[in-house]
Amino acid sequence: MAPRNASAREQARKLQQEQERKQKTQSLLLRVGVVVLALVVVGALTFWVLSRDDGGSYTEGPAPAAANEQGGFTLTSSSELVEGDSLGQIDAENLDGAETTGGADQPPGVEPRAEGEPPHVVMYTDAGCPACGAFESAYHTMLTEWLDAGAITMEIRQVNWVAPPYSSQTANAFACMAEESPEDYFSYFGQITSARADGGEFSNDQMAELAEQDYGVDISECINDGTYRAFAQYSSNLGSENGVQATPTIYVDDEEVPEFMNTGDVILEAVQAYQDETGEEFIEEPEEDVEDADAEAETEGE
Repeated sequence: MAPRNASAREQARKLQQEQERKQKTQSLLLRVGVVVLALVVVGALTFWVLSRDDGGSYTEGPAPAAANEQGGFTLTSSSELVEGDSLGQIDAENLDGAETTGGADQPPGVEPRAEGEPPHVVMYTDAGCPACGAFESAYHTMLTEWLDAGAITMEIRQVNWVAPPYSSQTANAFACMAEESPEDYFSYFGQITSARADGGEFSNDQMAELAEQDYGVDISECINDGTYRAFAQYSSNLGSENGVQATPTIYVDDEEVPEFMNTGDVILEAVQAYQDETGEEFIEEPEEDVEDADAEAETEGE
C-alpha cells in the first residue's frame, strides 16, 4: 500500500505545481496586459497632444478684438492698440474675405507715408525665430521710445513658421494678452520674443506665469485652451499668401528693410523726413538711439 500512497502524493504534488504554474502565467499575462493597455493610452494621448500642437489643426476660432484684417496688431504707442476690424470667427483655411496680393506686390498695408502722418513700421515676426529674438533684443527699447514719442506707428503680424508648435503657442499667448490687457501687449511680446536670441523658450505655464507676475494679468485659460491658435494660423497663411518668406521681414512705409540690422537707419531716415515736414522734434537724440540699437543688432546677428 505504501507505494500506492506515495504515487498519490506525487500526483497531488504535480497537480499543485501545475496549478501554481497556471496561476503565475495568468498573473504575468494580466500584468503584461495592463502595461500594454497603459502604453496604448499614453500613445493615444501623446498623439492627441501632438495633433493639437500642429498649427494646421487649428483652423477655426475667434480673433482678438484688436486684430486687423491681415492678422496684425497696430500700435500708436507702446501701450495703445488701434481698434481692430471686428473679424469675429475666422477660418484660417479660407482667406477669401481678406485682401491678398498673391505675392505679386508688397503686402496690404505696406504703402507710402501719407503727408502729416508718422512713419509706419510693419513687421512679420515669429517668436520661435532666433533672428527675431535678436531684433527684439536690439531694437525693442528704441521702438518703445519712438512709439511713445509719436515718431512712428507700428504693426506686428505674428507668424508660426520657424519652430512649431512653439511659434504657434507664443502667437496665441500674444493674442491672449492683446485681448485681455492691450496696454501690456508690446512689452510682453518683446520680453518673450527677445529670449529667443539666446535660445530661450517658454512653456505655456511659464508664459501664463510671466503674464501674472510681471503684468498682473491672468491669461492662463486662454493660453492653455489655445483660444487664438486658429487666428495665429490665419495670420501665418496670409503672410505666405502675400509673398512673405522669412522672419523678421520689416517694412518702413513702403520700403522693405534688406537686413534687420539696418532697421534703425531706415526708420531714422523716415522719422527725420517726418520731423522736417511737421517742424516738430519727436526724438531728442535719434542718431544716438540708432547707433546703440544698430551696434547691439550687429552683435546679436553675429
